[in-house]
Amino acid sequence: MPPGEASTGAPARSIRTMSMDLPASVLDKIQSNDLRAAVAREAEAPRTVIVELDLPMPKLRTVAPGNRHGTGRACFSFAPAETGPEIGARIADSSRHIAETIGRPPETFLESSASFVVEATGSQIGQIAEMPAVSAIWPNTQRGR
Repeated sequence: MPPGEASTGAPARSIRTMSMDLPASVLDKIQSNDLRAAVAREAEAPRTVIVELDLPMPKLRTVAPGNRHGTGRACFSFAPAETGPEIGARIADSSRHIAETIGRPPETFLESSASFVVEATGSQIGQIAEMPAVSAIWPNTQRGR
């Protein structure tokens, strides 16, 4: 059984690595048992992850069809997320912290999902998960179609 995983497959309530203790609140941000295991053993092989920030997200809203009779298809649009100097400063601070942790700036910021694309080792993923501005860390994996 990988470190950080209880017998039920649920994440453990904490992980003690060689250099840090990660509480449940931090572990819960890591959205993959494989990533949690990499953090626990402080894996040196870098992995590409999606680091989601705790920022306001765009709102999905239903839009009435263009004709009076309707087409039977739902129409949707996104209302922009809250923006402003405070949000920009939070993104910049997060980018700086990630750069200090991994030794270079994050590769990409995905504005639509308020996420950075980051290549990091297990230990670095654990450090990034400790950031208060981070809401989740996802593995960058290809899903079957």
